[in-house]
Amino acid sequence: MSETSAAFLAGSSKQVALRLLRRRAFSAGYLGQVIDLAVREAARSQFDEPDEREATRIYRWLTSYAVNRQPGCTELARAVLDVKHAQDLVQHAHYRASAVPASGLDTTVTAEQLLELATDAGRARVLAAQGGVLVILAQNETASTVYRPVSVAQARARREAERDAKERAIRHHAGVVALLRPHVRMADWSKGDGCGVAVDVVRNGVSVEWWPASLPESWAMWEEGGIRQLCAELMSARYSVNASDDGAHRSILLLI
Repeated sequence: MSETSAAFLAGSSKQVALRLLRRRAFSAGYLGQVIDLAVREAARSQFDEPDEREATRIYRWLTSYAVNRQPGCTELARAVLDVKHAQDLVQHAHYRASAVPASGLDTTVTAEQLLELATDAGRARVLAAQGGVLVILAQNETASTVYRPVSVAQARARREAERDAKERAIRHHAGVVALLRPHVRMADWSKGDGCGVAVDVVRNGVSVEWWPASLPESWAMWEEGGIRQLCAELMSARYSVNASDDGAHRSILLLI
């Protein structure tokens, strides 16, 4: 676990819960101010984080605020319950995150990161499975992410593999740009009419696609004009490439 994550999780459950509530984005913006006011009134110093006793008092006051029909009480009560639900489920220091349906490489997250994700998702979309596994459903419930506990050694090995994959992707990105630039018009992000081929590092490779800028009619240059085919042929001589369909226009994916 990183020093930042360890520091976040240090202290009592009420201290961690208070940190999660203070990080939460409320639709009623004043709730963040309500929480900050409660902290300032209970803490000995506005510069120090509340200790266990102070955090317990603040958490008790917020719970009372939520049940006594104060402004924003419904949203705050929901947030308090979401935090408790997340804390009850997240019991391990590190997790391996896998998208379902499969999409790209697995990633490693800390307990701190998963607590925030689970809190933001809410009780209805965070499910517990056997062996400490958590499932967070997407808002449309057509996809999900499965979080499986891993050991410290496994988490370290996975982070090293993720870092190596990212470094390879960056190197390939530079190589693809150098390969395509002499032959096709590249996107110029600084210009409103700078349409062209855009190369980007994605989760499981390097994507090559058309960026139309403010010229939607330029899409014809990509597909009908043969630029996509030219890019695929140029890259195929050196890399393993796949064509993907984003629902409207086909992009090219360089697999890492």
